[in-house]
Amino acid sequence: MEKTFFIYKDFEIYSVEELTWKKEVHRHNFFELLYIEYGTGNHILNSIHHQYKERDIYLLTPRDYHSFKTLEPTKFHCLRFLPNFFSNKKEIEEIEKLFYYHNQTHGNLVFLEEDKTFCEMVIVKILEEVAQQKLKSEVIIKSLMMSLIQIIRRDANMHESNLHASSSEILKIDTILNYIRFNIANPHLLKKKEMADHFNVSVNYIGEYFKTHLNITLRDYIEQTKLKVVSEKLSRSTLTFSEISNDLGFIDSSHFNKFMMRSTGMSPSEFKKSLSLS
Repeated sequence: MEKTFFIYKDFEIYSVEELTWKKEVHRHNFFELLYIEYGTGNHILNSIHHQYKERDIYLLTPRDYHSFKTLEPTKFHCLRFLPNFFSNKKEIEEIEKLFYYHNQTHGNLVFLEEDKTFCEMVIVKILEEVAQQKLKSEVIIKSLMMSLIQIIRRDANMHESNLHASSSEILKIDTILNYIRFNIANPHLLKKKEMADHFNVSVNYIGEYFKTHLNITLRDYIEQTKLKVVSEKLSRSTLTFSEISNDLGFIDSSHFNKFMMRSTGMSPSEFKKSLSLS
């Protein structure tokens, strides 16, 4: 692993070259623009699997959670926008909402071709300024990063407005996702029939609808969301495995242990240890 890390007042620049790497599910409390200079691998973003490749660009929000596994040697460049980078809370909320919806359905950013080329040039210029540390570099880097965000916002807004799905369809997807997150501790409410009745559709339709719009089965999304909650509880609380099991509606510890083995290939204690090492 070869990496460089530059820390400024309200942003950070982080580059890492990985030959073989597996980064477990995690989430940040900042926005992060992720540029793949070269390489291929798997990027799981909000429980949805993507095959990342050279020149892919992602913009991750504090609400997103993701993990990586390299298939070929990969170089990542991460531009991290800390909370004070943005001018006001409203701007942060608008960016977060736009890209959280985008990431739920698309993953890597969709650009006009000329804008994609320009954004790559800006990213390269930022990395050059970081490496050389010339006079006024910090001011120039911040200005370039601001420009980058605005171009990405414009293209993402244009893409969303041109989708074939109507705004009511997008709203319905988000409503279903919110329902799942809200009821993650109530397994009986996440059964297909219960959900179909709640949304007034057939049992077959809700499964097909979910798969069509998010490219993941309803069951897999629920399980990965549950694993995300387990990860957060293990990382940020002193709850015991038994307490977490009860909080998430497992029948008993045995069912919780089986879920962890099926989802991660590790026991709860092994998984907790892996979180502390990541």
